[in-house]
Amino acid sequence: MFGCLKKFIFIIILILAAIGFVAIGGWQFVSEFIHNPFQQAQTTKMEKAAQIADFSKIDKEFELVSSSKLPKIGNYVYVKHGATSQRFYFSKPTKNDTLTKADFNNKKANEKIMDFVKDFKILQFENFEIKGQDSVKAMGQTIPYVKFDSDIVNIPVHGVQGIIGVAEQDGKNVIIISMNTYGKYSQIITNVLLNELK
Repeated sequence: MFGCLKKFIFIIILILAAIGFVAIGGWQFVSEFIHNPFQQAQTTKMEKAAQIADFSKIDKEFELVSSSKLPKIGNYVYVKHGATSQRFYFSKPTKNDTLTKADFNNKKANEKIMDFVKDFKILQFENFEIKGQDSVKAMGQTIPYVKFDSDIVNIPVHGVQGIIGVAEQDGKNVIIISMNTYGKYSQIITNVLLNELK
């Protein structure tokens, strides 16, 4: 008798679970996933990335790898250049004054960049050295940046070089990191990507 009751309750639970799954759009999700398993993930990445800039028009040589959110760092986007493996990180920090364009004029940039690097847990920088300062015209503005050399302990490459700069989008600061293994960093590739962003 108890065995029949258990089976009956189990069947009721399964029916309710199936109804709930259909009610929240589960069947449509499964159908879309079967027909195009990567479309949903790419759409989600692009939606999150749009909170920083419009990445929808970037050239096919660049891949939008991921977009997410982290404490202190806020929303961030990771883009990779396929042919050279040059990496790009775009961060819209939760605190808008984490790093600003004005900091590059009053020599606060170096100190603030060192603080940002400590908080940027995606990359564990070590032996981080600032090697100079410059700017680039891109994204319809002048973007100041510092050049750096560093080791990174949490990815397969160790010695890297690149830039950390700041752009403004919709009244918010966007911190840009572009880097590649030592000797392979290309400012030209960085400029190409930045000029494709809106």
